[in-house]
Amino acid sequence: MEHLIHVLKTRRLGVLYILKMIPLEQWDWRPESSLGSSTNLMQTTAQLANHLACSPLCLYEAFQGNIPDEETAENLEKNNMPLNAQGLTKLYEEGLGKLIQFLQANIEDAHNENLRFFYQTHNTSIYKEVFDEIGHEWFHLGQLFTYLRQNGIQVDMGAYYGYKDPDPSIQPNK
Repeated sequence: MEHLIHVLKTRRLGVLYILKMIPLEQWDWRPESSLGSSTNLMQTTAQLANHLACSPLCLYEAFQGNIPDEETAENLEKNNMPLNAQGLTKLYEEGLGKLIQFLQANIEDAHNENLRFFYQTHNTSIYKEVFDEIGHEWFHLGQLFTYLRQNGIQVDMGAYYGYKDPDPSIQPNK
């Protein structure tokens, strides 16, 4: 479990970097759907960024037993939708802080398969859910990276991968 906590802390820099890079003028942008449908199924930049930023908080709340169904999970995201990149970074930091504090307090029980969330058919462990969370973040981080690049926004690859600290002088886009 200690290793997964370390990975969450290390990946934090890359997630914060990408969230900070989202300009407000790209907030409502979304890629075109290739499905030929009049309804675009792709999320806007703001929706995708909010989903990523809210993810640690959602997992923490699920561990607390506060997310009994899909509607509650969706409402948690909607009720925490920030208005700008500064809000995204704050939401992510606060949620990740709560999640890491919970994980550190439950290290001894991390491998016990005594959890079952509303979308699961079998019991799972804290360890497995955190492992899956890391993959979940990588997936959505890659999507946001693509959204930014499609709009001509340069992304420092070392900061994206968390290999180096992002330039601290970069303030979140407003």
